[in-house]
Amino acid sequence: MSSLRFADPQTLTQYPLEISSTADWQPAGVQETPDCWHFRIDLGVLPAGEMIAPSLSLLDAPGHRFVFALEADGERFPLAPIPPRGEDKAERASNGGKARVRTAIDCFHIEKKVRQAVLHCALNTRVAPSRYLLTISIRSTEIKVRPPESLPTTIVNRPLPSISQMLQNPRIASRACSPVATAMVLAAHGRQVVTEQVIANCHDPVTGMYGLWPLAVLSAANVGLIGAVELFEDWAPALECLSRDLPLVASIRYAAGELPGAPMNATGGHLVVVTGVDGNEVLINDPAAPNHGTVSRRYPLEAFSRAWFRHRGAVYILCP
Repeated sequence: MSSLRFADPQTLTQYPLEISSTADWQPAGVQETPDCWHFRIDLGVLPAGEMIAPSLSLLDAPGHRFVFALEADGERFPLAPIPPRGEDKAERASNGGKARVRTAIDCFHIEKKVRQAVLHCALNTRVAPSRYLLTISIRSTEIKVRPPESLPTTIVNRPLPSISQMLQNPRIASRACSPVATAMVLAAHGRQVVTEQVIANCHDPVTGMYGLWPLAVLSAANVGLIGAVELFEDWAPALECLSRDLPLVASIRYAAGELPGAPMNATGGHLVVVTGVDGNEVLINDPAAPNHGTVSRRYPLEAFSRAWFRHRGAVYILCP
C-alpha cells in the first residue's frame, strides 16, 4: 500500500495522515484568467492486480468540476467527471476487459503491468485552488488479511447520531448506505445536515447509484469538511484517525455468516461508520440496521478486519 497526499498549508495541519507536499497546479489554456487547472504526477511502474483510488476535496471553488485520468504507457483512461451530469452517459462506456487499465466509476484497476503511469487531474475553476486535499491511494485489490486478535489500544469516541438507511425513502433505502453513513459523520462534526439532502447530493444521474466515493467527499466539502478516499490494508492509519476523534466510513464486503451481529447476512459492498475500537471488538454505526435504535453495534475484530481490509480497504476520512 502507498498513498500520496497533497494539500495547502492549512489542510496539512488538519489531516491526520502524512501529507507529501503542496500540489503544483498549472494553468491549462492561454487566457490570462484560465478556467482549467491541471495537476500531474508520475507513478512509475504499476503491476497487475493493483488499484488506484484518487480523490480531490476543495473548499474554495463552488461549482467546480474535475476529472482524473491515468496515462498508462501512452494510452489515456479517464474516470467519470465529478460531479456527474446526466449527459455524461456516452462517456461512461466500459473500456472492455482487454485493456491494460480497467476504469471503475471512482478508481482504476491495473489489469496488465504498466511500465510508465502518469496520473492527471483536470480541474475546472477560475482560480487556482487554495483550500484543497488531493490524495492518491494504491494497493492490491485483494490481499490476505491476518487480523489481530485484539488491538493494543482502546478508543471510544463521542457517540454519533444513529441513522438507519432502512427508514429512508423505500425506493432507494437499500442503496443509501454511503450517503447515510456520510450524514452520520457530518452530524458528528457539528454540521446541520438533512439526511435526505445528503442522499440527493450522492446520487449519480448516469447509473442511479448512491455509492460513488467522490460524491461522499464532495458532500462533505459542501458543508466545510475537507476529505479523502483512502485504501487501507491494516489498522495503523485507522487508529491514527480514530485517536483524533475522526470516525471513518469504511467499505466492507463479506459472505454469508462472516460478520456476526451484522444486520445483513452477506453483502458485496456496504458502507458503515467505524467509531472506535475496544479490545477485540470494533465499534460500528451500521446504517443497514432496521431502525435508529439498533444502528450502534459491536463487531468481532477479526471478522470485521477481514470484511474491510481483504478487498480494497476503502475508507472516507472527513475532517472539520
